[in-house]
Amino acid sequence: MKYHLARGEEQLGTFNDLDVSAGLREGRFKTTDLCWAEGMAEWKTLGSHLQELNPEEAVLPPTAEPHSITALRAEVRQDQGSRLEMASLGQRFAAKMIDFALIIVPLWVVLTMVFDQAFVEETQKLQNDPTAMVNAMQKRAEKLQAAGGMKLPLASLVFDTALIVNVVLLTLRGQTIGKLCLGIQVVRYPEGTRAGFIKALLMRSVLFTILVFTSFVYFGAVGLVLLMADSLMIFRKDRRCLHDLVADTQVTKRKA
Repeated sequence: MKYHLARGEEQLGTFNDLDVSAGLREGRFKTTDLCWAEGMAEWKTLGSHLQELNPEEAVLPPTAEPHSITALRAEVRQDQGSRLEMASLGQRFAAKMIDFALIIVPLWVVLTMVFDQAFVEETQKLQNDPTAMVNAMQKRAEKLQAAGGMKLPLASLVFDTALIVNVVLLTLRGQTIGKLCLGIQVVRYPEGTRAGFIKALLMRSVLFTILVFTSFVYFGAVGLVLLMADSLMIFRKDRRCLHDLVADTQVTKRKA
């Protein structure tokens, strides 16, 4: 087992359990030194950790200062984040294309079938008459339903299914269908833990989309600038786009 050891706020290094035992015998380490290893919920003093492992032999030392533990916990999270393997540009592009095909393409099919040129011209004449607009929409829906055919219901099914699956995957695994296929995921930055519903979905996807759309509607070119900036920021060293900075996330390769 590998232990991170520290004395106060000073990092002593990473040592295996044999090195720790030898260091205690030789006086290089003290029972009041702080230790942390994978699987431990919190930093603990060596003495308290040894007491948990061998209750009859270990001596309980003084409790470490809370501010020292907080600083060390943050340093270990930073160290864990630096070991994460970032998703490649090719993986992210391919995942985006898969998601685009499953979401945007069927949505485009539905919209073009419902809002053909004749219907658009008709609705433009009814902009100031909400009641007539609603009636026109109902007649359009009835006409499409009466026409039959599988194109519209199939496109709607693909869109709805992809949307629901992506919401579930992003919440539980930090992945869309495209990211699942390419073996990459969205994680919290820098610690690399599960992003969850709020960061992976609400902040990274929904909030950023609303931000861009609102900027485009009210400020025109600002929305386009945000989209361009978001795309170009993938060439940063950490490959975090603008929506990653908004949500405090990063896209990494998923470990098996």
